[in-house]
Amino acid sequence: MNEISNYISDFLKAFSDQTRLDILYLIQKEPKTSAELQEILQKSQSTISQHLKILISNNLIDYEKKDKENLYSIKDIDTSNFLSQVYSFVIQKNKEKLEDFIDSDLRDILT
Repeated sequence: MNEISNYISDFLKAFSDQTRLDILYLIQKEPKTSAELQEILQKSQSTISQHLKILISNNLIDYEKKDKENLYSIKDIDTSNFLSQVYSFVIQKNKEKLEDFIDSDLRDILT
């Protein structure tokens, strides 16, 4: 059991970084190159590369050659479904906090 728990823990660490979550969110919608991710996320090439490597090593994303660049995408529908479930779960569990956050943002915009 301990070995399985360690594996699960290591796998979930791939989701514990905001940049990696942003990458997953972006490529879930449409495959992107590293350069596109750098531009959208305003991160360096080395930072994006490091995060892509972690996501690939956890079998969450895949890539194919497009001209001279790699085009990154979600590896399979199960990964995409898992991401959607996580987003839904977190939103549901934190609905009250998120509503307060959205309300305060709206107040700031309106005032």
